[in-house]
Amino acid sequence: MEMQHERLWRAVFCKPGQERRAEAHLENQGFEVFLPRVRTRNRAGGSSRLRVQPMFPRYLFVNLCAHAEDWSTIRSTRGAIGLVRFGERVPAVPGDFIDYLMTRHDQFGAIDMSEAMEIRPDDTVEITDGAMAGLRAIFQARSGKDRVVVLLKLLEYERKVELPASAIRKVV
Repeated sequence: MEMQHERLWRAVFCKPGQERRAEAHLENQGFEVFLPRVRTRNRAGGSSRLRVQPMFPRYLFVNLCAHAEDWSTIRSTRGAIGLVRFGERVPAVPGDFIDYLMTRHDQFGAIDMSEAMEIRPDDTVEITDGAMAGLRAIFQARSGKDRVVVLLKLLEYERKVELPASAIRKVV
């Protein structure tokens, strides 16, 4: 009777912006590959557009049999640098985590984060740029295509402050 090897997910480190290329080449070699993707909404020039991108830039996951497969081809795969290692150890990624991400992908192959990233009135935001970087505020409204108004507590008083829209991010 042949013993079944447990299949474990491992992380593959990729070259910058080449996750999709590595995914395709690993699949062509017969590996089971998973590249989690997210759909986000980007605002630029007064318009909004949906964008699909890797959830973990420069990483994808490959399902490997602990002892039965030759892993050496991964490091020479186009777009890939190699398996994530800690010394000689190649850590496994919990299968439950991968399963959870897989079940969240929609019919278009991505997890829709566009609504979660949308900033609405009364959402907490962090100021990411300028003299007030690092402070938290309450989003109030857009005051133009590139500007926003936030409510900031300074010296025990709340003040409305207008900032560039690019200088805040939603706190989740």
